[in-house]
Amino acid sequence: MIIRQNNYRLKAGVSLIEAIIYISLFVFLLGCSTRYFNIVYYHYKAVAKVTGYTTSALDAAKHWRRDIANAKTDPRLIRSDQFDVIEIDQAAGGQISYRLNSSTLERFNGEEWVPIIRRVNSSIMIPDQRENVRAWRWELALETKSQYIGDPLRFSFVAVPGHPLAPLPKKIQPPLEKEGSNQ
Repeated sequence: MIIRQNNYRLKAGVSLIEAIIYISLFVFLLGCSTRYFNIVYYHYKAVAKVTGYTTSALDAAKHWRRDIANAKTDPRLIRSDQFDVIEIDQAAGGQISYRLNSSTLERFNGEEWVPIIRRVNSSIMIPDQRENVRAWRWELALETKSQYIGDPLRFSFVAVPGHPLAPLPKKIQPPLEKEGSNQ
């Protein structure tokens, strides 16, 4: 009987060591998975922010291209102590202006200054002489404060004044089907 008691104590010691090893392995894997989850989560948040910045920059570029295309003269740069303003006289009458107020790009639509892009690092609208036409180029750089995005987002847009863009269709029409087609 004494032999059996010693053998039982030996098995109990091995089970305790196994339990400690399993618990420590579980804690290690839980720590690694938590760390990698945080990395993926913060990368996801950074990508979501960049997507929002890109969308706002493309929307602003759409308005800017329309404004430049509908201009009756070349845009003018008006320098002042507080702001540099780009004024664009419209062919249909009126005037559209753009300015960089601190880190927000604003558009004046004739009534009020409307912020169109936030977190602007730099915004430059310059003439760009092409072979047969004088175009305007807009260089835009946005701030990114995330450690997961290294360089600031940079965009470049080009438009030609006095050449109105075709109006956007209200709704895309479905293709016409030919009669007798059994596809």
